[in-house]
Amino acid sequence: MKAPDLTQHPFFTPWQDPESGIESFILTERVAPLQKAFYFVNASVSVDGAWLWLETAFPPNPVKHLAVVSLDASNPVIRHFPQAACHAETPVLDAEGRVIFTMVEDTRDIWRMDVEGNLELLFSLPNDFVQQRKITRTGTHFTISADGRSLLWDGKVGNRWYVASLDLETLEFNLIKNFARHYNHAQMSPADPDLFSIAQDHWRDPISGQRGDYDLRVWMMTLDGERFEPAEPTAFHAPSRKGDEVSHEWWGGDGRLCWIRYQSGAFEMDPETKTIEHVWKRSLCHAHCNVDGRYWVADESPYRWPTPCQVLFLDRETGRESLIVTGMPEPEWKRHPWHVDPHPRFVLKDQWIVYTTTVRGMVDAAICPVANVMG
Repeated sequence: MKAPDLTQHPFFTPWQDPESGIESFILTERVAPLQKAFYFVNASVSVDGAWLWLETAFPPNPVKHLAVVSLDASNPVIRHFPQAACHAETPVLDAEGRVIFTMVEDTRDIWRMDVEGNLELLFSLPNDFVQQRKITRTGTHFTISADGRSLLWDGKVGNRWYVASLDLETLEFNLIKNFARHYNHAQMSPADPDLFSIAQDHWRDPISGQRGDYDLRVWMMTLDGERFEPAEPTAFHAPSRKGDEVSHEWWGGDGRLCWIRYQSGAFEMDPETKTIEHVWKRSLCHAHCNVDGRYWVADESPYRWPTPCQVLFLDRETGRESLIVTGMPEPEWKRHPWHVDPHPRFVLKDQWIVYTTTVRGMVDAAICPVANVMG
């Protein structure tokens, strides 16, 4: 599939980085003061390349809502859906281009919506699971298995964290595991329909405020719960939190497990042999890679705003590093609760990089064609 031509699209404005000269296209048609791309583990562009999905907000109101943009320059459409609030980073697109998400953090409901705004209550957490306990978080972000059959998510009910899946054909609920400590960021492998990763994370006791920390960040599990093991016991040990802890894991398109160490850079691991390669040796925050693992993109670092952050590109084969964005200023509205990090990601069979930008002094969605980076 050939990517749409954004040079002719009236809703997008070309922007050229002043240092590298690399051109991106910023969505300048607005339905809200804040418009951002999805969290980087999930694509913002439908698989057919027809639609760009957004999270929007009206600060200081913390609530985000969904919106969608037609990428067809001959039929430009932008739609805002105030009926579809989206909590955390739950939105994920299915193969039909519909978005699956939750609306608030303490709901038992999971929704599905098409580009016309038609809402469908897909599933509600069952009573025999909730048992009148307080739902603290319904999901961190949703992902869908490689065969398109299972929706995976993690959450917290009562004083227990859990990970579960939903059969999208039968709507059968599968509680995979309960945890006594914080696990989140569960995400399906794009190559193995039964394998997923899940991360230990820090937390705060809701009564005392005491901090709990993680020891082994990234774990691998199967949907039946039979496999549950740390990805690599020594490299993932991070009890001291001296600034180089493991974080922001994702799956490469070929089924390799990837992660960031904030000071050291980006790593890649074969989930069967557990062979690890240190791919990108520099300080990074979030990253993503294309299907064959040659091209990588990352941001560095919204955690250090007001120091301007960057969006970078790596050609792993040649070692050449490029700046898609040289210096992204801190936006007027802070990172939380809207999570306005750049979060760059490859989409549309690796033809585009979608990211969130602040170069216009507001929070915008941007698209950089990979061909623009390669020259």
